[in-house]
Amino acid sequence: MGPRPLSDVGARPLNFTVRLHVENARHPTPAVRDEPGVLLGLSLIALLIALLAVALALGLRPGPMQPGAANVFGALYLLAWGVMFLCAYFFSRKTFFFRALLWVCYHLSYPRGKGMALFYAALAFIIGGIALVSGLGLV
Repeated sequence: MGPRPLSDVGARPLNFTVRLHVENARHPTPAVRDEPGVLLGLSLIALLIALLAVALALGLRPGPMQPGAANVFGALYLLAWGVMFLCAYFFSRKTFFFRALLWVCYHLSYPRGKGMALFYAALAFIIGGIALVSGLGLV
């Protein structure tokens, strides 16, 4: 008896997902290694420290936002943190600093997970954007 035609009642379509899974098991993808990224990580940390130092040197104070250079640099500091968390979400293998930011998202956040990096980035972009507009005197 030969193979049954597909028009038979009860004929099932082939399950291609199982077939692809078996083929991928035969040829595993090479493991991507984390890069130490010491120079990149230290330069990003230095950038954050420099932005904060300039903002504090110009007279950044807590309280209502006033137009001025100090608040602009404070806003740039917050926006830089947003960029750091966004890069940590997408490029965590590039430097130890991005992996440290993801560690914060996995171990010190609730809910825990990589998605918290996007939340922190959005939070920094919103607050930093409002501070930038206020520091420039547009509001």
